[in-house]
Amino acid sequence: MIVVLCGDVMPKVTFKAVLVSKSMLSDPFGGKLIKLELVEEREIPSPIMIESRGPGAELAREIAPVVQQVIRALPFGPRGKAAMPRVTLWLTEDEWDRLEPKPDIGDELEVSIEGGRVSIRARE
Repeated sequence: MIVVLCGDVMPKVTFKAVLVSKSMLSDPFGGKLIKLELVEEREIPSPIMIESRGPGAELAREIAPVVQQVIRALPFGPRGKAAMPRVTLWLTEDEWDRLEPKPDIGDELEVSIEGGRVSIRARE
């Protein structure tokens, strides 16, 4: 997440999100709603703990990054990222039809919040 502070200007919050779900539901009035769910992918903290003192502490600090890379490379190990829900957007069928380009599952988007406005756009 990025927060930009500029003098008297309202702070701007920006983060990268991935579209993970796109579904269509019926609204109470017989129309259709499109639900878009955006998540932020965050790195999972390392499971390796390093003793800060004692014999071998310096060697452990040097070896830890190599061990972490090996663990991430294992096909059955943790993938290294966790999905944190950030934005759920509901659009009417008409709004969805007017939206160009339409985001697809897996697309990376940028969400910005500034001065009471929220904007979502494709990442460049």
